[in-house]
Amino acid sequence: MTRAIRWLWKTGILSTFIAGLFAVLPIVITIGIMAWVGGVLEAWLGPGSLVGKALSQMGLQFVTDPTIASILGWAAVLLVIWLLGAFLKGMGKKRFEMAFSAAMERIPLVNLLYKPVSQVVDLLQRKPTDTIEGMSVVYCSFGREGSGGFLGLLVSDRVYRFNGQACRIVYVPTSPLPMSGVTVFAAVESVQRVDMQVDDLMKISLSIGVMSSSVIPEQYVVSPEEVGRSEDRLTDIQLTKANEHANPAAIGALEPNP
Repeated sequence: MTRAIRWLWKTGILSTFIAGLFAVLPIVITIGIMAWVGGVLEAWLGPGSLVGKALSQMGLQFVTDPTIASILGWAAVLLVIWLLGAFLKGMGKKRFEMAFSAAMERIPLVNLLYKPVSQVVDLLQRKPTDTIEGMSVVYCSFGREGSGGFLGLLVSDRVYRFNGQACRIVYVPTSPLPMSGVTVFAAVESVQRVDMQVDDLMKISLSIGVMSSSVIPEQYVVSPEEVGRSEDRLTDIQLTKANEHANPAAIGALEPNP
């Protein structure tokens, strides 16, 4: 099997197939995500769902065909939503939302779900400059002497203190879905601003790091020559440490026994 794979690679058959696979992969993933979203919407709002059955029953009061009845039900829902929008425009959206939110927060159990959901919806309605686009890209170091780190988004300039440690809130997007990331309270001294666009950071997360070489600014790229020098220095340090550990044992073996 190994010999066959090597032959396929040498002849270029396997590499050509991989090139075609990576060309098709974004399309396949996009179609897969769209199909998954469509399946979820059909399960929630389709003819067989609770909402779909209720709308069909509403339409069956006027027509006998189930398909037309479902269409009439959805048309009624869309009309009600449009009328609600017209009403909000007329009387003031903010005033109505404040009154409705205050009423919902007085209902036990319901307020536990309504408040976080309304905050998420409000976040989606804001302009990009007020949300993610308004954040700045930062590098957060961790570990001994900052040996590791990650790129994230500085949520705000506000500083918090936990257990005596001054911290900033940093959102860390994850791959391949940046919006499913985590929120980290990072030490103030470990957070450094990076001259990079938010869109570029999202591209890195979406591509699982593949697009890093094309979106990270040149000022943060290390040249191959510098990498080679660093590797040489690391090798020298490792050899020196190995000799330091080996020499005491050798010296002890050479010393005569008393």
